[in-house]
Amino acid sequence: MSKLKQVSPEDFDVELLKAAAREGRLYVDEEKREVSKEEVIKEVRAYVARISPLVTCRYSSLVDELWEEIFQSDVLMDVIMPKHKARKCKEFDKYGVRRIIGVLRENGVYEQRSDPQYDALLEGSCKDSPYRRYLGQGLERHQKKALRNIVEAFANFNKLVK
Repeated sequence: MSKLKQVSPEDFDVELLKAAAREGRLYVDEEKREVSKEEVIKEVRAYVARISPLVTCRYSSLVDELWEEIFQSDVLMDVIMPKHKARKCKEFDKYGVRRIIGVLRENGVYEQRSDPQYDALLEGSCKDSPYRRYLGQGLERHQKKALRNIVEAFANFNKLVK
């Protein structure tokens, strides 16, 4: 195998690149693909918006702000950000988001519906997805505590407003 050479913009040759691709000598290092936090947040917002009909009355006016607080928590963003070696879930960590949704459901933010009902709304299909079981997996203790603190703050705020 030949040695790898770092290419500078001056050395870049489109025809050489195309030839290397045709010969099967061109590789893309997926591990170095960086995803911005803002893009991840945008994707998660769209994903959880699919289950907005399942938000309980108590949190219906606060759920968007609650998710914004989740996005501000470094502990919880670690759960949401895609992992470097992920083959699936490259936009965001669906498994992590599902775990957060499960804890929110336990704490009364979302209705107590069956996992398949959540799965159908989130994935847009009635087929069983590999993500479904993560709704009940919960979070690590420090993550769960951070999430509960956010939910409790919103619950207390909701009491003050009413």
